[in-house]
Amino acid sequence: MIPSLALGPADRLLVLLPHPDDESVATGGLLQHALAVGSQLLVVFFTDGDNNPWAQRASERRWRIGPSDRARFAALRRAEVRAALGQLGVPLEAVRFLGFPDQGTTDLLLRGNQVAFRAVLDAIGTWRPTVVGGPSLLDLHPDHSALAVVAEMALAALGETLAVRRRVRYLVHNLRLRSRVDEGSLVLPLSETEQRRKKAAIACHKTQLVLRGSWLLSFAAGDETYYLDESPFGLEQHPVVGWRREAGSVAIDVASAEHLRAFGRRTLCLVGRGARVLGCTVELPSRGGPVTVRDPHSGRVLGEGEFRGSRGRGTVLLPVDLVPASWTMFAKVEHAHGFFDEAGWKILPPAAPAGDES
Repeated sequence: MIPSLALGPADRLLVLLPHPDDESVATGGLLQHALAVGSQLLVVFFTDGDNNPWAQRASERRWRIGPSDRARFAALRRAEVRAALGQLGVPLEAVRFLGFPDQGTTDLLLRGNQVAFRAVLDAIGTWRPTVVGGPSLLDLHPDHSALAVVAEMALAALGETLAVRRRVRYLVHNLRLRSRVDEGSLVLPLSETEQRRKKAAIACHKTQLVLRGSWLLSFAAGDETYYLDESPFGLEQHPVVGWRREAGSVAIDVASAEHLRAFGRRTLCLVGRGARVLGCTVELPSRGGPVTVRDPHSGRVLGEGEFRGSRGRGTVLLPVDLVPASWTMFAKVEHAHGFFDEAGWKILPPAAPAGDES
């Protein structure tokens, strides 16, 4: 039981998941807990996990993978997740598949794809949850962190029309943060029976076990941890330090570092939502100089700015009219090489004028 979460028969839990297998790995205990106390449940998968080429090559022993192969793999992964949910006791009528492209969530987010945003908005709005579970902004997998942004935007758009009393986040692909228990963490103890069921559910994802079996099964060896807020340590270490308005510009301070799984040319990504979704990207030069702000959807130039710094550390100055003053924005630094992100996304409240400490 989680005293501070305290799910009960009156609760309606909605769990957002980027891929099949996340339901077992990240939330296998939570799903069992919700069913045990009589909560209503909706499980929503954003993608079918169809674009996982190395897992598909290893499980099917083939090298060349085309569109028809990915479609077959998506169907297989849906079958695996149905079996896994059966091990956890989740009825299939409580499951919804949205079918968006695997490894494409960041692109949909930056392009302001209204179909994807509306699908998540409708799932939340029609289910009317009291508790929402979903990935953390600080997960290093791009699909996980981008879905977290979409969820934050959808919940903000729905606002007071919902009676959400609790938002809980899970981390899968960020070992440094997962190993910490910060203030605001919730630990869900799992009994031996719950751990055994969770392990059986993970084992249903046979296509994923070939390359990552021991790692995936390790998630069934202990309790589950959730987060009421994003990790303070993770936010302090984020490469996007902060932002402010000064002298007709928006100044964004960055302190980016290279890692084994995220290295090479850096791109600052920004997205926010007011009356519409606004996304833009800025490629950061290795040394200070002019930068170009582009629309990720069309590639067209939105404006010119300046980078004052070198090797990912310094200040990016952007035209003030590109970022509406009242908007809450999300930012991350993307690297040219490596599948995982340096740190995921960071929420940036409306930028205060320089010198404003309020």
